Amino acid sequence: MKHIICINPVAGKGKNEKFGIRIQKILKKYGIDSEIIVSKYSGHITELTKEYSKKQTCRFYSVGGDGTLNEIVSGIIGSESDIVIVPCGTGNDFIKSTSKYMSMRKIILNSIGKTSQKVDVLKINNLNKYCINILSCGFDSMVAKNVDKFRKIPFISGKVKYNLSIIYTLFSNRNFRFKMRVKHKGDTKVIKQNYTLVAVSNGKYYGGGIFPCPDAKVSDGIINICFIDSTTIFKKLILLPYYKKGTHTKLKQAHFLETENLSIVSSKEFPANVDGEVFYTNKLSISIIPSAVNIVYIN
Repeated sequence: MKHIICINPVAGKGKNEKFGIRIQKILKKYGIDSEIIVSKYSGHITELTKEYSKKQTCRFYSVGGDGTLNEIVSGIIGSESDIVIVPCGTGNDFIKSTSKYMSMRKIILNSIGKTSQKVDVLKINNLNKYCINILSCGFDSMVAKNVDKFRKIPFISGKVKYNLSIIYTLFSNRNFRFKMRVKHKGDTKVIKQNYTLVAVSNGKYYGGGIFPCPDAKVSDGIINICFIDSTTIFKKLILLPYYKKGTHTKLKQAHFLETENLSIVSSKEFPANVDGEVFYTNKLSISIIPSAVNIVYIN
């Protein structure tokens, strides 16, 4: 197995190349030779990991945030290569579903000699994108976009940046009209109304630890959906603390569904967030690919 350390130099406040060298030294100490590759542009890591995986089975070390992980997943899907997740970005949420530790050293040491496990991936069919963690639409996507306004503030964590972005976004008080078509076990449900947000979950956490779908599991072959009714600023302020802790399940504004595929459409473009990447669209078609990629669990 070839060991390749994938660096996103933009994530981690520019320190990730140093982290990559430290990882390489730890692996070398245990007799494992590795190679470092550095992303030069968006999508570069996907291109590189796809080429490597065509030639042989590799172990890729994702040194960045959820966006870096997404690029590796998009490159190796369908191959036997696997991933060790090293949280070094603004958003490090998927790893909370697969690791006991957040320490780089502990993760690397516990990954040595360990076999990987299969996890599911979401496929966004109409955009030819993949999502390993959570896809969200509406208010929380605007929060993810507005994090950029606080990204360069020194000495604060990714979680604090997300909290600042939440406060900033609250004052826009936007709601979104979606038509959702949800299919589960042969039944189809169509829902059309105004929402504050829709979170489509494979993983459990996003946005620095927010917990939208407490029942979500990364290897159960099911998509979990949470959708929140449209609300006022005042009601958002009341609801958000519950939503962040995952205790919103009993609130009347919160609704939950399970599905294998769904579509979300709107007459106007809306913000969507896929593993930290925010874009605008007026249609999403989402399905689940069970056991799509191999992740090394650290526990």
